[in-house]
Amino acid sequence: METVIARIRRLPGDTLTALGFFSRLPVGHFSRQSEDQSSDFSLGTVAGAWPITGLILAIAPALVLLLAHATGLPAFIAAILALALMTALTGAMHEDGLADTFDGLGGGRTPEEKRAIMRDSRLGSYGALALVFTILARIAALAALGIRPGHAALALICAAIVSRALALWHWHETPPARAEGIAHAAGRPDRTAFLIGLATGAIALALLLSAFGMAALIGALMAAVAVGLFSAATLRQIGGHTGDTVGAAQQLAETLLIAGLAIGSPSIAA
Repeated sequence: METVIARIRRLPGDTLTALGFFSRLPVGHFSRQSEDQSSDFSLGTVAGAWPITGLILAIAPALVLLLAHATGLPAFIAAILALALMTALTGAMHEDGLADTFDGLGGGRTPEEKRAIMRDSRLGSYGALALVFTILARIAALAALGIRPGHAALALICAAIVSRALALWHWHETPPARAEGIAHAAGRPDRTAFLIGLATGAIALALLLSAFGMAALIGALMAAVAVGLFSAATLRQIGGHTGDTVGAAQQLAETLLIAGLAIGSPSIAA
């Protein structure tokens, strides 16, 4: 295992590679739209850069949010535009994982049945409801935060970072649920990647604490507890993590963190 210092020096390259996998951006030497990849690619190794990709991917949506508020658009519409752009940049990868995961957890009786449902590309009622609830919750929370557009933009950026760090925690702390597939091939993020990802998330959380105070602490606790309970559920029901559950963990964490940040917002109190 590389030292933390050596891995930090590799972060720019690892970030490009992670962007190639976790987004639609044509960067890095790995693209999830292509099976071509370099022989030294290791998703478990570059996963530590995933929270940094969240930062990069959230910048443009945050700017859209600020611009929408500056032009006088309603806060609800501004939130929709920002989240729509974020989804476009990721190719709805994490939303797809959320839907597949909840279809499987809610629809199957045995671990085998649940994993089979998760591989089915068709959208079921459990997955559809999970998407509706999480998307509406994020839109409503961002709209509530829109009374202070700068804080709403900061919330969007930092939540993208912290949620990926928590998803990395789910990924690291649960074994692969299948004996094949990308998640099995990647294994768990190695310890160095895990520590770098957590440190990145901690920095973003510190910024939230300075800006939002107790609301940030509540939101972070909500997100962490949710991911912990979710990890226990996936371990019990399907045997661990899949690529879908990692994406689902990110979505759950982001939703609950942003919702927590909206606590005490003047628009909520009104």
